[in-house]
Amino acid sequence: VLADDGFIERVQGKGTFVASGAPERKIVHLDSDWNNFLKMLDGNLPEPLVVDPDARPPRLQPNEGKPAAAYRYMRRVHRANGQPYCVIDVYLAQHCYEMAPEAFDTQMVIPQLGKVAGDRLQKMTQSFRITTADLTVARFLDLPVGAPIGEVRRIITDKDGVVLYLGSGQYRGDLVVFNTTLEVPTE
Repeated sequence: VLADDGFIERVQGKGTFVASGAPERKIVHLDSDWNNFLKMLDGNLPEPLVVDPDARPPRLQPNEGKPAAAYRYMRRVHRANGQPYCVIDVYLAQHCYEMAPEAFDTQMVIPQLGKVAGDRLQKMTQSFRITTADLTVARFLDLPVGAPIGEVRRIITDKDGVVLYLGSGQYRGDLVVFNTTLEVPTE
């Protein structure tokens, strides 16, 4: 396990040695601040797995917003420093996708959405829960089946309450830090 994680090196005929440095790992900070969240995504690369250009609208709870007329579905693996850290299912409003299709196909979706619809965006909500990796997620994230993962559901709405983005990501549990700030009310 230590060799697989890059902490030791085995050299045949010589022995086992402590590696020169631990491999750099991307820590995913799920922040409650928009700008810090965008910084966390900087330099990350998406690897497309599945694309459905005419997906059915995602299931929305009554308080999550109104559906857009059409969505583009994308399943991706997100990587940082070559290491997979998230498998994500994204529903992007088709009218937003059409504003920059090449950018949305090759780059992280949320920063691109901020570029093309920034003045129309109202809010992003996140919910987080701890669960376990199923066979598919475990394979893509290089984890054993049943390993702990953090599941994050993000919804971005516009000023009319229309859901422009819905993402459900499964993050490696060993790389997720949830950050939030709660203001203490003054009386």
